[in-house]
Amino acid sequence: MITRSAADIAPSWREQLAEGARLVVPLEMGGYTRSLTLVRRGDVLHTEHWTYCGFVRDRGAAARTAPAVPLAGGEVTVRWEDGARSDTAGLDEALRGPRHELTTGLVVRGTLNFETLQVYAATTLPGFCRLTAPEESTLVVQQDAAAMLADGSLAYLTHRLVNDAPNPAGRLTEFFIHAYGPAADALAKRFADCVRTWDQTVRESGYPSMTVHPAGTPVEQLPVGDVLDKPFARVVFQWPGRVPDGTPDLLTAGRRRA
Repeated sequence: MITRSAADIAPSWREQLAEGARLVVPLEMGGYTRSLTLVRRGDVLHTEHWTYCGFVRDRGAAARTAPAVPLAGGEVTVRWEDGARSDTAGLDEALRGPRHELTTGLVVRGTLNFETLQVYAATTLPGFCRLTAPEESTLVVQQDAAAMLADGSLAYLTHRLVNDAPNPAGRLTEFFIHAYGPAADALAKRFADCVRTWDQTVRESGYPSMTVHPAGTPVEQLPVGDVLDKPFARVVFQWPGRVPDGTPDLLTAGRRRA
């Protein structure tokens, strides 16, 4: 049982497990931590249970610093919790331009639990990153936002209260995408599609089946799914609705991300 937030699955943890034994670890995925119960079957760890959680991050020799780039004079910072940083050329200029807004069409009543949306976006959206901004920022209205970056443009997820009420059950909240840059419209549509797909196929299903494979495992030996590569592991997510039966183009979608 690991009692700190881990950025990766150390090979020694898997090697010390007997066949069928369990590893409980708070694992970061795109910077979002979920405590996982993993069962060893051969060299592969299979997820048995997910729990929303928060733990202190790795420290000492295991500590890491996520790549981050300040933009707009430090008013916005983009960071990549998994993988290498993307090209941020043109983003300073984009943030000085107009903001494109697009509703996702998702309006929820009361309090919405969207913990699976965070991980879904982090593992399915190309160019995924996180944005941070001070409370007084006029460019990014979320202090910590799920985002995506491409073609000198960025888009991020936010929400607004569209109907307030004394009773929480009467409150309505609508999810929006804010985007900047020459490709703002395309990025906003892609992010909105991600939110709609999550709402239609994942929201009521919960967390997906997930397997953890040793780093370097060839693509052809991985199950179909969305692949998140870490230094010591290849994590494969099998989200509901992501790989419909009999659709060859989609059956390889996750593998293409590898």
